[in-house]
Amino acid sequence: MARSTCAANPPNALPQHRSGLNTVRMLLIVDGNNLAWAGFHALRRAMGAETPEENVRATVLGLTQSVLGFAIRNGEPPTTGRQTPSAQAGFAFDSDGQTSRLVVCFDAGRPLRRREIFPPYQTGREGNASFIENEPFVLQGIEQFMGAARALPIEIVRGINTEADDLIAAVVTQAPESRVRIASTDRDFLQLVDERVSVFSPVKRIVIDTSNFTEVTAPRGSDDVPVAFPRERYLDYRAASGDVSDDLPGIPGVGALTAARLLAHAELDAYFRTPSLAGEALGRRNAKLETALQGDEARDVVARNRALMDLRLGAARYPDLASYRRHGAWDEPVFRNWVVSQRIAALDLESACVTMRRLS
Repeated sequence: MARSTCAANPPNALPQHRSGLNTVRMLLIVDGNNLAWAGFHALRRAMGAETPEENVRATVLGLTQSVLGFAIRNGEPPTTGRQTPSAQAGFAFDSDGQTSRLVVCFDAGRPLRRREIFPPYQTGREGNASFIENEPFVLQGIEQFMGAARALPIEIVRGINTEADDLIAAVVTQAPESRVRIASTDRDFLQLVDERVSVFSPVKRIVIDTSNFTEVTAPRGSDDVPVAFPRERYLDYRAASGDVSDDLPGIPGVGALTAARLLAHAELDAYFRTPSLAGEALGRRNAKLETALQGDEARDVVARNRALMDLRLGAARYPDLASYRRHGAWDEPVFRNWVVSQRIAALDLESACVTMRRLS
């Protein structure tokens, strides 16, 4: 697949859209690799998968059930008494008008762009024997799902050696829809949450939006009280504290709780200008942290992490997704036969067909 080499200035903010009652359009985006791995781990145990074929099948079933279930539910959790942001805003969604488009994004290969910035990025998982052993099964399962998706009215967006995170952010920034919902367990997408964009966490089974952002994302102190900071500072919260899952360290001595307390008090760059602000934010002097903020190391860590974590910067690298995008065409008989042949018993086939007809 050809890679786009075009560049553009990063947008200052994701585009905002307004719409009247009953005319809201929602784009649903699925983080494909993320849900493929989640489905693989969840089903292989339940299925007692042992052979390569069984492990691939676990991926296919998990991914298919996740993607189509997400579409059937119009982006909502499987069971919820939660009032959606749309309901809070007075929008009247119904099964015939809410979801206008479904996009599934995948990556393949390795995150080369980010490794040019920080070579150890995500290398820890490649040293994990379980990851190396199971990665071929998950990738084969993804290929099988993508083959089946040719008969579905959905879009597949995929890049070789290009992270799906950047492609998802590009889809979001370029989307004309009034609402966007992303399905992923990856916390990096929380930086995109605003009045238009929300995130569905399959593990927590909740939708994260502006109404519950602090409750869900703020770390809690020993008194179990959340340390709230402005939602717009979430990227810097991550940049300061780092991300262990990506082998990405933060400012030395700064964990999630310290980062939250700093950002609750002032923007991150203020501490580089006036390191003594850290004492005010934390309620006590921290000589080690103030020394780090005075030197170049902390600045360099934050600058590096912003370059790696900022999905708006990543999205700006893909102003034209045409070479990454593939559209399926709804073929109900083919889809029904495939579901039967794969024995995807947990999928509500009739509801899936109704949903796909609507999307087509």
